[in-house]
Amino acid sequence: MRVLIADDELTSRLTLRGLLKPHDCEIIEAETGNQALDIIQSDTPPDFILLDWNMPGLTGVEVATLLRETHTEDYHPYVIIISAYEQEQKIIEALSYGADDYITKPIDGHFLSAKYAVARRIIDTQEKLKYSNRVLEKLAYYDELTGVLNRRAGQASFMVEVERMMRRDQNIALALIDIDFFKKVNDEYGHQAGDRVLQHFADTLSKTLRPYDIVSRYGGEEFMLITEIENAEKARILFDRVRQAVAEQTVRVGRVELTITASIGVHVLTPSSELAIEPVVAKADEALYQAKAEGRNRVVVSSDISEQITGESGVI
Repeated sequence: MRVLIADDELTSRLTLRGLLKPHDCEIIEAETGNQALDIIQSDTPPDFILLDWNMPGLTGVEVATLLRETHTEDYHPYVIIISAYEQEQKIIEALSYGADDYITKPIDGHFLSAKYAVARRIIDTQEKLKYSNRVLEKLAYYDELTGVLNRRAGQASFMVEVERMMRRDQNIALALIDIDFFKKVNDEYGHQAGDRVLQHFADTLSKTLRPYDIVSRYGGEEFMLITEIENAEKARILFDRVRQAVAEQTVRVGRVELTITASIGVHVLTPSSELAIEPVVAKADEALYQAKAEGRNRVVVSSDISEQITGESGVI
């Protein structure tokens, strides 16, 4: 834990450093309130802060006030004001300025150790909560198995892309890509193998598409891809490259190497198209159904700006 000791008296700083030494913490010192504030606002701020009330420049309570007024949601240090003042009103004042606790001088080592332990528990709890919140936030937007966007986030991304398309007067393509005969993988090799195939499949999609293209898991072995595109022919070329990348990869499951293929249905829409996601997905789904019906491992593109184009390759 990083500890800041801010006190203009060298003797006080040495005393606090000696008392905290058994706790094996990283100690930073400041002689003024301004120096303390600079350290707090640095890229590596302290977790536990001891502020003397009376210091040159900013006082300890002023530093505490500024810290609480400007802190980010992710930064919640434990702040203790240290002072010779013993009046109850001074303690209340310090706490009202944003301090978490108050210690009077001369400082008792056992008392400080107890306060440090309290701060350690609170800071550890805050870190666990922040981690849990990050996990929950990720689960809210990302598919837990594959790491790509989940269905809800993918649909929200579609609306963002539609707004961008309208501003820039560009076209976008929405594609549904489905692993061919995925049920056989689960039936013959088990669901853990199926999960490994899905992870590898999602990784291949993300690496093959451009960084600004959108990949989301739409459901089961079906994924939704969204990208800016000029026309249906370029959409066919782009997604056929994706299809080839999938077919050329192998997935190791235990001692077995599996080769998979995918069918892709694409719909290209323009700023004048019907822009609700349901009809767009329905058109991409029709193209996907056609790709499956024609033998799988192929791309079928429908478009609001040109006739339907079918691109095909070998069969698995």
